Amino acid sequence: MVSKPVAPNDSAPDLVDFGIFQLSSLAINDDLRQDLKQLVASKPYPLLIIGEEGAGKHTLAKCLAASYLCHSVESDGSACGTCPSCRMISASGAHLDLVILDPGPSGRIKVDEVRSEVAARLFEAPRISHNKVFIISAEKADTLSEACQNALLKPLEEHPAFVRFIIFCEDSDRLLPTIRSRVQTLRPAHRNNKEIRQILDEAGIEDSPAKNFALDCSDGLPGVALTLAQDERYRQIYDESLRIFKAFPRENRTAFLTGGLDFFKANKDSTDMIIRLLQSFLRELSLGLLADKWEGLPAESAAFTDKELAEWAKLEIDYEALLGLLSETKRALSSNTGYDHTISRLLLQMRSKIAAGGTASDPRTRQ
Repeated sequence: MVSKPVAPNDSAPDLVDFGIFQLSSLAINDDLRQDLKQLVASKPYPLLIIGEEGAGKHTLAKCLAASYLCHSVESDGSACGTCPSCRMISASGAHLDLVILDPGPSGRIKVDEVRSEVAARLFEAPRISHNKVFIISAEKADTLSEACQNALLKPLEEHPAFVRFIIFCEDSDRLLPTIRSRVQTLRPAHRNNKEIRQILDEAGIEDSPAKNFALDCSDGLPGVALTLAQDERYRQIYDESLRIFKAFPRENRTAFLTGGLDFFKANKDSTDMIIRLLQSFLRELSLGLLADKWEGLPAESAAFTDKELAEWAKLEIDYEALLGLLSETKRALSSNTGYDHTISRLLLQMRSKIAAGGTASDPRTRQ
């Protein structure tokens, strides 16, 4: 699907939402902010943004595009927000000097689209801005075929000074070496909790449990955090994962071989997230037991009540072994081992490693 340059009253393309388009508005660290500032001021060398799904590639691309199109860029590289180009982007999410090439529902860009929308229009002078920007998706392995990449080679190497290319992908190794040799790369790092929380606040997410769930499970990926915080299904997965975790000291083997395994199978596509949740519960439990007072954990983030912490303190819990078991399970699943067998083994071993009675392996007594 090609998003051609459109007039302000046309609808914005799906690939890029220009609700926020200034670099200064991004929740990012100082190193990335400096890199972006330098990119805006640098020579028109094609840019490849590399990052896993949810890393914020689309957002970085749109903010850079806005800066490239801006008539009066701020000192930090941000679009000014007031010039004709910025007003056009702000009002419509589109710009006459912006061409967006994305695969649409088919998942693949056609070579004819590369030729007609990039190569054939490369030397057309900008209509409003002093620059012309091409945003090209190579997101997945088959988004941009070898033929498409070959069609891009000459435009990437021989283009007017007013042209800016922004390409993004998840894995640069899937691109041709001849493409990689013609671009400069940017790899945004995972965001810290403060940055993720700022992103959630800016998205208007006020529910504290939803925020904490997103912080626990997003692995520093802003797109993933927003999805988790806004989708009720993921909140249900959190609640059920916590229920299973709290059942380990009291339920029998059959409960985990039926209900526990059924839960994993029903949410197989979210297995990695469920395992991360179990890891986060272990860490939170350990921190709760280490605290001299249970209120050492913020009330809004605690998965365990004071009463529950007091009960867990009586149990023998080998935290290191449990965390190791969860990591081992993730590796086993990535090696395509039998799903039911691997998850059943995980549940039963977790149950056996959380034993009632005896001398508690209390984190408060460990050095």
